[in-house]
Amino acid sequence: MMLPFHVTRILALAAVLTSSVIALAGCQPANTPAPTPTQDWSAIRQAWQSSQHANTYDEGKGPNTYCARCHSPRNWDPAAKVDDMPNCVSCKFSFDPVMRVARSNPPVAKSDWKNIGCEICHKTQNGVTEQQVAWLNAATGQYQVVANTTELCSKCHLDNDVLRHKRDLGDGAHKDYACIRCHNPHSTKASCTAQGCHADVLTAKPVPRHDQAHATVTCIACHDSSGFKVGIEKATGAWITFRTTELLGRSTTAPYQSHRVGHAVDCLKCHAPNNPWGLKPVQGTGQ
Repeated sequence: MMLPFHVTRILALAAVLTSSVIALAGCQPANTPAPTPTQDWSAIRQAWQSSQHANTYDEGKGPNTYCARCHSPRNWDPAAKVDDMPNCVSCKFSFDPVMRVARSNPPVAKSDWKNIGCEICHKTQNGVTEQQVAWLNAATGQYQVVANTTELCSKCHLDNDVLRHKRDLGDGAHKDYACIRCHNPHSTKASCTAQGCHADVLTAKPVPRHDQAHATVTCIACHDSSGFKVGIEKATGAWITFRTTELLGRSTTAPYQSHRVGHAVDCLKCHAPNNPWGLKPVQGTGQ
């Protein structure tokens, strides 16, 4: 039986439409995965902005093209060198009315000073910073692979013929500690309690001598085992260790955070007879 012509056309059109729908369905792409959420780096940036690495410009510490090797690597000039005294490096001692200017390592203006940015410790290209640490060699402009964060820190915190910047952990409990075990890698701050190691000193049953009478005494002031002198830091009023160093024939004593600590405490460091602070003399040691 032959169907009417108009019915045949309708059925043919329906078949074409059905096949088209099937074909289109087969060409549809697979479900597109949701984009990876953008990580919020604002907390890390804020921590860095409050750190010493973000604020290295100091006339007393040589804001010049020589000292910039560590203090602001992108301002460093590999050809810079130390001149003869008295203007050996461009800097300003506390007793100087104006900054000394050295010919071979001129000062860098504060507005041009770069500090120690993310790109010094992390490979950065096209505005993208990798999480893995690496050291930017400012002399070559190339990144060097480092085994760990402590090796990275040691690129600047080291000793040379003139300066003593290496941290001495001694033979105590901290001797094998990585720098970031105590220091926040971005704020650079360290706390014996906040890092979770010595939280017990703030508990309801505190350790003997961790009392209100010693509220302004830092952990290092008592537990330093390097033999540094102890005194009051004028800027903060806190008791801290002081280190004496010699630079080009001149001795300087300044506050210094000792990294060589121990459990034993020599109370006579502060409470010796005739001490300059008028503290009550005591005898013995503590733990």
